[in-house]
Amino acid sequence: MRMPLRKMFRLALCGWLGLAGLCLLAAQSRAAAPIEKALPGSTLALLKVNSASAFRDAISQSQMGQLWADPSMKPVKEDLSAKLDDASKQLKEAIGITIGDLIQLPQGAAALAIVGTDAGKVPIALIISADVGDKSKVMQDTLLKATKLAEEKGDAKATTETFNNLTLHVLRSTKDEEKDNPPIIWTNQGSVYQFSTDLEALKDLVSHSDGRDDSLADNESFIQVKKKLGEDAQFLWFIDVTQGIKLFTKALAGGGGGGGGNAQQVEAMLQVTGINGLKAIAGSSTFNSGHYDMLNKMFILAPGPSQGVLKIFSMPQTNLRPEPWVPASAASYETISWDLDSAYTAINDLANMFNPGFLNLLEQQLAGPNGGEPLSFQKDIFGPIGDRITVISDFKKQPKNKDDDSQRTLFALALEDSKAFRNTLNKLIALTKANPKKRDFQGTTIYDFDVSNMVPPGGPPNMQIKGLVSVAVAKDTCFVSTEPTLLEQVLRAGGPRLADSPDFQAVAKELPEQTSTLSYAKPEEAIRQLYDMLKSGQFQKALEQAAMAGGPDVPKLGDLFDMNKLPEFSVISKYLSQSGGYGVMSEDGFLTTSFSLRKVNP
Repeated sequence: MRMPLRKMFRLALCGWLGLAGLCLLAAQSRAAAPIEKALPGSTLALLKVNSASAFRDAISQSQMGQLWADPSMKPVKEDLSAKLDDASKQLKEAIGITIGDLIQLPQGAAALAIVGTDAGKVPIALIISADVGDKSKVMQDTLLKATKLAEEKGDAKATTETFNNLTLHVLRSTKDEEKDNPPIIWTNQGSVYQFSTDLEALKDLVSHSDGRDDSLADNESFIQVKKKLGEDAQFLWFIDVTQGIKLFTKALAGGGGGGGGNAQQVEAMLQVTGINGLKAIAGSSTFNSGHYDMLNKMFILAPGPSQGVLKIFSMPQTNLRPEPWVPASAASYETISWDLDSAYTAINDLANMFNPGFLNLLEQQLAGPNGGEPLSFQKDIFGPIGDRITVISDFKKQPKNKDDDSQRTLFALALEDSKAFRNTLNKLIALTKANPKKRDFQGTTIYDFDVSNMVPPGGPPNMQIKGLVSVAVAKDTCFVSTEPTLLEQVLRAGGPRLADSPDFQAVAKELPEQTSTLSYAKPEEAIRQLYDMLKSGQFQKALEQAAMAGGPDVPKLGDLFDMNKLPEFSVISKYLSQSGGYGVMSEDGFLTTSFSLRKVNP
């Protein structure tokens, strides 16, 4: 099917912008200041790649990049290439460049930013700045051809304006239904090309291409997150929550119908709940660096002392390592240190702000079917439990052609008083009028709850939960498992432990001694399940069921490439390696680090 020519301009220009947003962009020219020094200090968000060419190289040299380059993937790539070939040829005919050429245009470092404005229904503007290096002539020719084509087809009207000796190209849609849409403005300073959806925002950027005094680089929140994330990341993203709140309340105040009152209510609510203590969120990514195949970091800046909602999430640092009951066969392991006593106090304080005595009133209603002492949140729940939550999962071997989910998951809550919590469990069973099957397993009572006929709230009948949920209190822990055999495996004495396995030990070398969270994963089994679902068509069926349940329409994966052309899983597994991660809560916020280790010879 031929692509309508009126869409060529959108594909050429908007498609390139999309690639920028996907981090295939690059940095400023050598004469220009870094983008964070040119942007205003009030910038809402920034995505930045230090070098697009280096970033592409790093991804291609990563294990996933090597898998994509494996000769066995050639049939899949040929299928995908054929699907894009028609659109690529039409684009080449229209503006002289293919989709592949578009991907390769960015060379140096660049950024996508969102800044506030004083105009428009939504007071923000999008800015993209990228250095295309020695491909500047190709880039300019492409944009000029796309602009001319858009005018010829009546999709847009183009005008130009001179500012600071630069030509600003302004494109506005000529369609009635798009008359309120923001324009697309572009210009270039040498090999650096800048795009924006707001004329004044672009003028402000080019006016300060050499830097400004009150820049994003001088923003205190930006400075703090950069210190936490380090300077060596290939890709950086930053969201200024404080600026986001200001823009949101500004939009409310600017709207009609009492918007100013709504803005004041929102500000008061944020202060009462303590959410205004959240200042910024940022992250970074690096591929193929040192002994890491991939390294990701994220930092939530929330300088203490925490207030309101943030007090719920008190996660002290401690020596987190897999508990002795965690089997070496676990495919994934996650554990967190969480001061749940402090969490209860914070929840109670918040509830009392809005409805004094609410939790006490609720407790009085939680009496058993025959009366008696009501359930006490403090005494019966938060009192007996400890300060650690763990989740493990693995995959049970399934007979061929069996559709049942083979993943087994177990949730574990550390206990300070197992005897008291057993009484709590009995209270909860009586209160909910549940009727679990009780059985003994090596001296431990297991409660099997049949949830076969349960449907998640608001879910359709085809989303029924299957099987049993098994609960037991043992080893100073309350266990809840989606599959009884995993719980039984955990309860058995002896057996190889995850903490002693070579795969975990390799990850453990990268972990600090004291952390607030810890995670570990062997991706091979999870990827094998996905691989088998793709080959059998079960993955497509799952997507279609989600669409039937009210989700968006889903594409036919078979239209992209023939699933039977996927290589044997043994080829894919060569490029998979164990991964890990940890989080550290400190006085100024919460830093998480996740990574996958690089294989020496995939």
